[in-house]
Amino acid sequence: MFPYREFRSGQRELAEAVKETVSGGGILAVKAPTGFGKTAAVIYGHLLAEAPKVLFLVRTVNEVEPVARELKRFGVNYTVLISPRRTCPLLRGSSSHVPVEDFWENCRIARLRGACLYYMEVDSIDPSSVSTILLNSPSSLSGLRLIGSKLGSCPFFTARRLVRDTAFIIATYPYFFKKELFDYVVAEMGVSYGDLSVVIDEAHSILSIHSITERSLTLDMLDRAVEEIKSRVPEYKEVLDSLIALKNLISRVMERRARGLRLIDKEIVFEALGDHQLILDAAEESRFRAASEALASGDASSMVSIRSPLYSVALWVETIVLDDSRVFYSGEPKPLLLVTLLDPARIAREPLESVRSAVLMSGTLPPHGFLSRIIGLKRSIQYLDLSVTNRVGKDSVYTAVASDVSTRYVERNRVTYSRIASYINVINTRLPGPKLVVYPSYEVMRSILDKLPAGVEMHTEDRGTSIDSLTESLSPDDRVLINAVAGGKLVEGVEFTINGHSIVRVVVVVGVPFPQPDDYTREQLQVVSSRLGKEGGRDYVYRYLTIVKVKQALGRARRSPSDKAAFFLLDYRYLRKDLRSMLGLRYDRVFKGVYGLAATLLEASRLLSS
Repeated sequence: MFPYREFRSGQRELAEAVKETVSGGGILAVKAPTGFGKTAAVIYGHLLAEAPKVLFLVRTVNEVEPVARELKRFGVNYTVLISPRRTCPLLRGSSSHVPVEDFWENCRIARLRGACLYYMEVDSIDPSSVSTILLNSPSSLSGLRLIGSKLGSCPFFTARRLVRDTAFIIATYPYFFKKELFDYVVAEMGVSYGDLSVVIDEAHSILSIHSITERSLTLDMLDRAVEEIKSRVPEYKEVLDSLIALKNLISRVMERRARGLRLIDKEIVFEALGDHQLILDAAEESRFRAASEALASGDASSMVSIRSPLYSVALWVETIVLDDSRVFYSGEPKPLLLVTLLDPARIAREPLESVRSAVLMSGTLPPHGFLSRIIGLKRSIQYLDLSVTNRVGKDSVYTAVASDVSTRYVERNRVTYSRIASYINVINTRLPGPKLVVYPSYEVMRSILDKLPAGVEMHTEDRGTSIDSLTESLSPDDRVLINAVAGGKLVEGVEFTINGHSIVRVVVVVGVPFPQPDDYTREQLQVVSSRLGKEGGRDYVYRYLTIVKVKQALGRARRSPSDKAAFFLLDYRYLRKDLRSMLGLRYDRVFKGVYGLAATLLEASRLLSS
């Protein structure tokens, strides 16, 4: 069954461990480096165990394709559960940017009212023809879109129908970790948690899985929600008053400047909200009226494109009423109220306790005992560390540390930012190809970019950055800076590759991305410490979350065993024994000043050109 001529070192061992885990109904955590071939080995192990139903979870839509490619090599039928908004035949042009929550509600109404002709065809489609399209399409997204254009059926719900009879399902995290979405999409097809052997790719993300509950409320969103009430449901005057009260609350908090996220008393927010159920009712009535108007005109496309800022407010309200949620104010990049849960166990524990078996794999997993504790599992976890016995490409990496700069708060000043900017500029000038530069925060990034010379070509991450557009525009010969924030969308799980090889061969990490000393960090430390103890809480908040961000950034430059990379760590704190040990890197040179960097670049250049 194995589709390659031979196993890489450790792959057979991993496949056998997966087989035993699946057969015994256990949980296996696998730590193995980039280029190991984890995906192929894990698929092979499930086939050896004859697992009846495998749910292969990836963090983002961009990470679906590597899994699909491996399943095609094995000749295994599969189906894909990803955002229906991206494949809906009714959405075209600018309407495809409708918020995903709005789309789900619009889609639900369209199906209930019989307005979507594509959905009406779902049950008439031969499942084998769907499997054939997915197996033969160049990508999963293009295959799903072909289901709409060629078969005239809804891509998402046609693919969902295969959940019943297909052994392998590829899906993004929310379809497993959001209980209401799992019930709606998977359980409705007669598949429960207990039926599933689950594979979690990039499983280090479980450390911050609670972030999928985050919702933001901005002044702009409130303004648009106010206009929606006035135009669609003016009789909900109490809701209008609540939204205005929330706007006033944000404005009052804005006057008290503070660094980072500041905790807001939920009772003050509840006082402004009044009867929160009325907000939900108003949002539902507003959408119903807008949908009825679209149906009356016979335009199903405009119906699934309905936007409702009031519904976004309602979803924010649904999260804030959870007992263990917290509300924070942030002034950057614009004023908002953030509501979120703070403990990853709150999201991860229940589904992982319920599954038939699970395989958690990543190159940056925390230690065995700590992983089990942070998820809060009662089930035991077998830990397989293949990063020690499998030294893929260790001699293909050059690492240098700057000993004269740091982004510690007490050292953030014009001189430090200028020195770091000069290092980045020299690295960009002397070494070929695109460089990924990762900063601890947007504030630090902006301060350093202001010091770079005019004319430096760059791409800078913001909320509107399109990963697909960026990756498609890059070439191995581009002398360009890709500026990103640690833990952001340009660092976690993004592939800057051509034919499986990374075109980003140089990664610069500015500072150490420790969490800000703000209310969010203090609250999270308190919440997690209540389970893990004071020392365990500090390890989680200040060590593992930080190092995972750094390792993920560095990993963008090594996507295959033969990739060579140069890493520049611009902060003397990387010389600390604990950080150095957790990174697991050999430091080839510690440098100071531009002249010290010049000698460093000669060595790095030799490696990259060899």
